[in-house]
Amino acid sequence: MLISMTGFGRAVSDAPFGRLSIEIQAVNRKYLEVSVSTPKELSRFEHEIRKWVSEKISRGQVSVRVFLIPNTESIQDQLPDIKILKELKSKWEQLSKGLKTDPKEVTLPFIMQYLPTYPKPDLVDDKEVSILKKCVDAALEGLLKMKKVEGAALAKDLKGRLKALLVYIQKIEKYAPDATKKMRKKLQEKMEELFKMDDSFEERLLKEIAIFAERVDIAEELTRFHSHLTQFSGLLNPKGAVVGRKMDFLIQEMGREVNTIGSKSMESKISHLIVDMKSELEKMREQIQNIE
Repeated sequence: MLISMTGFGRAVSDAPFGRLSIEIQAVNRKYLEVSVSTPKELSRFEHEIRKWVSEKISRGQVSVRVFLIPNTESIQDQLPDIKILKELKSKWEQLSKGLKTDPKEVTLPFIMQYLPTYPKPDLVDDKEVSILKKCVDAALEGLLKMKKVEGAALAKDLKGRLKALLVYIQKIEKYAPDATKKMRKKLQEKMEELFKMDDSFEERLLKEIAIFAERVDIAEELTRFHSHLTQFSGLLNPKGAVVGRKMDFLIQEMGREVNTIGSKSMESKISHLIVDMKSELEKMREQIQNIE
């Protein structure tokens, strides 16, 4: 099925170090761009998060936001040892008395400046990265579900427009012979005005008609347009997920064929159909900008 590039997914997970909340939002973009925002405790896992996202998504601008609410035990592990603080306070107060200064100046901010720096245990252990991955995968699952729902809606809309284009091109095929006959008649009348009827007139007329027929013949354009319609229809049920760029290319090709048909034909009925077809193609172009 078609997959849209826009969507949103969210997941929440409880872990030994606290509660994880992950939000993933995707919008349309020509190539894949992944931005990750994490709290400092999880910043070293940003590369892994990008890799997990790129395994599931091929195109679009993806924004991943990770929130963490540490639990009481994790917060306590990050706090300085109270015994060390008491010992520092006592020693500094002794120094104050020896120097005959006010011991009240030995405040907590003052003590913290001289607190020994010991490596603290990481809030999130590398062994617990699997919990983070499960939460990311759950958010991605919600995102992909929304992308598929939107993709199905886009496919339905595009199928309707393909049917409309098929009806238009069949009408052009119906009007094309009459248009050629009318142009032939106009050409003959014009030549009769410009040249006097003589033995060579019929020969000159046949040559001009042959040249004219080559210029206004739209058989090749009609054949190619039918081929593009068939290829585009096949992409609505793709074997792979990434078809947006192929669709964009086919829309461009169909637009070229329509422009050529319009320039070759002077039949008013065909001209009106060309305008309608251009309108449908433009709407299709807007829709496929959101297809992965």
